[in-house]
Amino acid sequence: MKKIIFTILALFSIIFISSAQVNPVQNLNWNQWYEYPNNYFTLEWDEPEQPHDEIIGYNVYQEDELYIFINETSIYNIYNPVNPANGSNCGGESFLFYNNLNGFDVYVTAVYTGQRESSSKMAHVYGPALNTNRIKKKTTTFYPNPTNGILNIKSTNLKKIQLFDITGKILKVYEPKNQIDLSGLEKGIYIIKLYSESGIKMDKIVIK
Repeated sequence: MKKIIFTILALFSIIFISSAQVNPVQNLNWNQWYEYPNNYFTLEWDEPEQPHDEIIGYNVYQEDELYIFINETSIYNIYNPVNPANGSNCGGESFLFYNNLNGFDVYVTAVYTGQRESSSKMAHVYGPALNTNRIKKKTTTFYPNPTNGILNIKSTNLKKIQLFDITGKILKVYEPKNQIDLSGLEKGIYIIKLYSESGIKMDKIVIK
């Protein structure tokens, strides 16, 4: 009987230990671009692989210094013409002004109940661009960015709209119109290419 009880307890212990999983984040991805006079970026990741314990948030480190604890699976500083206050969730482009404007490594960890922290995933961040060259005023704009699905486009004599994934694969071609519906796409970063009389505009959009 004692042997049976011991075996049962051992099995319960194995099950408990195997169920307590503190997995790291997945698919960490850094994107950075410059539009005079602003620096923009997104740092995105996916939730850790299942099964895992309860997650309470994520830590983002600049080298070995904690920068922010956040409940979302991204930090970003992007252009939002409709509501500029919603253009960043991490303090704006000041994130880039670390290490005396030089590049640095950023690390993301998952934080679980009990303040347990997973191993980290790393991406490299380049320092901010400090370009002072003058550029032409944009004649084609789109908003909101990030978007939940509906993207409004303001352009003079729009001719064609193309949408690409981040690898450059074309996903769809739209007829020229002032609004397109992207709600059927997964969350993430995409490239939009707008053809108009004023030229071709290519930029990144974020679907959240």
